[in-house]
Amino acid sequence: MGASAKPEISPAASRTGRRVPLFSLSRHWPHHTEKQALEAFYADRKLMWRNVLLISIVNFGWWEVVEVVARLARKKLLDLGVMENVQGTIAAANGWAVMFLVMLFSWMSDHTISRLGRRKPYLFIAAPFIVGTIVLFPFLAAAKLVWLLLAMQAVYLLFMDLQQSTFSLITIDCVPRDLLGRTNSLFRIVGGLAGFLGSWYVGRLIGLGEWVPYVLGGAVLLATTLAAWPIKEPPVYYPRTEPFKPWSTFKVAAVDKRIFVLMAAVALIGTYNNANVLWQFFWCTEKLKLSLGDIFKVLAWVPLVNMLLAYPIGWVIDRYGGLKVVVAFYLLSSACFFFQLHVHGKSALLWLVVAQAIVNPLYSAADIMVYKSCPEKDIGSITSTNACFRNGFSGLFGAVSGWAIYSAGHNYLVAFVLGQIISTLGMGLFFLHAWLMRTGPPPPSQTAVDNDAALETGGTGMVGQAPE
Repeated sequence: MGASAKPEISPAASRTGRRVPLFSLSRHWPHHTEKQALEAFYADRKLMWRNVLLISIVNFGWWEVVEVVARLARKKLLDLGVMENVQGTIAAANGWAVMFLVMLFSWMSDHTISRLGRRKPYLFIAAPFIVGTIVLFPFLAAAKLVWLLLAMQAVYLLFMDLQQSTFSLITIDCVPRDLLGRTNSLFRIVGGLAGFLGSWYVGRLIGLGEWVPYVLGGAVLLATTLAAWPIKEPPVYYPRTEPFKPWSTFKVAAVDKRIFVLMAAVALIGTYNNANVLWQFFWCTEKLKLSLGDIFKVLAWVPLVNMLLAYPIGWVIDRYGGLKVVVAFYLLSSACFFFQLHVHGKSALLWLVVAQAIVNPLYSAADIMVYKSCPEKDIGSITSTNACFRNGFSGLFGAVSGWAIYSAGHNYLVAFVLGQIISTLGMGLFFLHAWLMRTGPPPPSQTAVDNDAALETGGTGMVGQAPE
């Protein structure tokens, strides 16, 4: 029998005859990544574009379901008496859980040894639970079974956290760093098409039966998940050497404690946007009295606008990135807030969501300020800490805003006003961080660069001159 018929064995495993396991987190796995095999993987452009196509198909299904079915489920819970305070508390619990789960799940996938790869096993673990809860939801949607629906919601959120914390990393794994920008643009286009199609036709699907969007969404999710099976991940084997320690990432970030001010600013300045993510859909149905079909048709334009502006906005962030773009984001989102106070119908709502679709991508400039402020070797730890700050505060805001809406007689504008006030505080923290950086010592990343330059120049600052 030819070599091609043998079971898949890693280059390192072939020397000992040990087959790569189906799934393992063992710290005793003796094999590690081989540089030659990794270089050959990234040199294969045909394989890369095949992987990109398959990842795009998978993302199409998952993004469509998140765009449509999750909103319908939350609206149904509201109709069954699960009020804003309870739904806000659920969002808070999930946000607080994600603070640490995203670090745990990412760490697990980094150290997974599997024939399937490091990321795909978690997609296949999560998918049955997510598809099952989606398909069963409309058939169990009764007031007497609210407790069961809430339990299903908890299962759905847990496994969505697992999927999003792990499979999203496959894009970075499978594409060379110099092509990430172009491939990410392709993924944004796919996401825009998925969001548009899902939102535009959901009204017709609801007309066929309330259960139709859920069952069809589950079928699409199942079919697109299976498209992940042929994806070939890079031959990376990174067995763990110690147990997971959630505080270790904070210790890395704490080398320069000023970055915690920046992370707090990043978490706070997006609060008005977060308020719209949480409550805009309910505001449209309960206060503007728009039908689900009309709301989804308005929202359908958001992913299309994001798709068309993905590259230009990325160029703006690259060209003017940092505090200038964050200030522009704050001013433009504030304009959206004041316009929102005067929205009373579908046409004005369309203008609002299109304006928000143009403005909200500028928020990524805030994250980029964090990325640029840390040494390359610490990016993983610092980005995890940044996500921890954001998820924790988002959870807190979900609970506070939900109870505020409920206490104010289901007045959703209370959440938007509160979000705008907190976003203003976030803008103030950005200016505080800029002042701290200007008046304090240089960050560790800059110090490291200066030290490297000093070694090259013999400590004189002049390249080629030997030390005395």
